Amino acid sequence: MKKFILILLSMLLLTSCKAKLPKNYILLSGNISNPPSKEFRLGGRGGSITITLAEDGSFLDTITSGTGHYIFFDPRNRADLYLINGGVYHLTADGNDFKNTVKLTGTDPDASNYLMTKTSKIIEVRGDYAEFYSLNEADFSAKAAMIKEKLFSYLDSFPNIPKEFKEAERKELHYYYLKTLIKYENLHQYYTKQPDFKVSSSFLKELEGVDYLNEKAYRLRASYEDLVAEYFKRKAEELAETDSIDKHLAKLKIIGAIPNDFIKNDLLISAANNEITYTNNLDEYYNTFLYVSTSVTNNNRITKKYRALKKLSKGQDSPLFNDYVNHAGGTTSLSDFKGKYVYIDVWATWCAPCLAEVPLLKKIEKQYHGKNIVFVSISVDTEKAHDSWRKMVTDKQLSGVQLLADKDWNSDFIKAYEIKGIPRFILLDIDGKIINANAPKPSDPNLVTILNELNL
Repeated sequence: MKKFILILLSMLLLTSCKAKLPKNYILLSGNISNPPSKEFRLGGRGGSITITLAEDGSFLDTITSGTGHYIFFDPRNRADLYLINGGVYHLTADGNDFKNTVKLTGTDPDASNYLMTKTSKIIEVRGDYAEFYSLNEADFSAKAAMIKEKLFSYLDSFPNIPKEFKEAERKELHYYYLKTLIKYENLHQYYTKQPDFKVSSSFLKELEGVDYLNEKAYRLRASYEDLVAEYFKRKAEELAETDSIDKHLAKLKIIGAIPNDFIKNDLLISAANNEITYTNNLDEYYNTFLYVSTSVTNNNRITKKYRALKKLSKGQDSPLFNDYVNHAGGTTSLSDFKGKYVYIDVWATWCAPCLAEVPLLKKIEKQYHGKNIVFVSISVDTEKAHDSWRKMVTDKQLSGVQLLADKDWNSDFIKAYEIKGIPRFILLDIDGKIINANAPKPSDPNLVTILNELNL
């Protein structure tokens, strides 16, 4: 029966790109020249399926998840599609330049062609991200409004987009606009290096009355989700400042009070997956999470992380790394530093916050030169960026011991420390035991205080 269906669908495709399948089927065929791999994934509301390419790069699959937004992707490439029940589609691309060559033809492809070019259009009208968020408040407001109107016009330039898709996309573009507004203050502080910058009292007026508990909109995983996350993040920052409590705990308390269980639990696990690694109050953080969470699955995930992190408490033996490539030549293991205090910087060449710490790290290294401490920098750059790592270490004259993790983010040492974001700093004693698995960064004055207390 399955063979018969495939033959029937193939005949329909050959007959006409306008042919209609039975309403509960979508036919997607295609050809990827110079494919980076033999497998792609197609994700949609019904989950995802594996699409296996033939030797010539062709494929043919039937989809039963219904009309909606799909993502055709592999680890390096992505194409957003909008496929309609009963539709027949053909996708082509050159794997050597997937982003600029991907094309969809077939049944009413306008919505897909809009989605596949939307990001490029946003970049075109917005310009450089850092420059955009560095604008003064008045200029930013004017440009953000202009961007929204131009994106509305771009959507309208595709005449055959289904009505329901266009209505949903206009809402999405509006949420995207609101998201730029709510993120402006923090990003302006970051890009202009003005930590005390505050927007005017009227700047966020357009966000008044926004419903941040719309589960249907949140489940779409688009700009509304980001808007909601940013809103509650700001609430947490306000609580941390007014009550002088740990910012990570403040976020749990704010999110934990959300009455919608789906939104609450999704935001909780999103925050805790990363922040439980950074909090200085691990037990309190863990217990607070369990108190406010109503998801057994999430509780089990965080319990597993908590138990792993307990092994990284002060006084515990540090996880080891062995035979990491040393920029100076040969390989180096953590055991080579036995008898010395070790300050470890986990970073990457592409990480802007990491590079911002470099001048201060060099200053600290110089300050403690000749003392019983070694400064070790471990790069998690992927294999294809090894040459960039070597060049940057040389060009920037990075000091200390410069090492390359053996399997980037998948290195045992990186995973053992539950490192999910960089830069990350670790301080070990002369016996290789943990002093602080989340040591202060070089720009934090507390680092010098801690190092001085060690009587190096």
